[in-house]
Amino acid sequence: MKKKLLAECLNIAIKNNTPLKHPQWDCYKHFSFIIQNNKIIEWGTNRQGSAMIYLGYAPYQKIHSEVDAYFKARGIMDRNKPFEVINIRLNKTSHLKVSNPCKCCLAFLNHLGCKRIWYSTDNEIFLNISF
Repeated sequence: MKKKLLAECLNIAIKNNTPLKHPQWDCYKHFSFIIQNNKIIEWGTNRQGSAMIYLGYAPYQKIHSEVDAYFKARGIMDRNKPFEVINIRLNKTSHLKVSNPCKCCLAFLNHLGCKRIWYSTDNEIFLNISF
């Protein structure tokens, strides 16, 4: 993953890390970016929404950022090309926090053909999970 692309995703997340722009300001602020051909296709956040029990998620009224980003990007993506995901979690002062995907999001993205997930850590570095 190019550092420039990670920096671009981080800048978008920081710009949208405000009570007016993030739908779940009182909770963990997660941002997920769908990357294809080294470009951001779409991005999403965790937010209130319909329960995703049909996807294997716990029965509470939340949409995970990975799912939000994918559903926004699915009509734009090239299904014949692999994609990657960048997950960023910020605290209220825009410092990076651990944002590794939950087991349901891992299974969901793997099933869709995601080749790698990059995620933020508390140490301001990005780790990755490859499929």
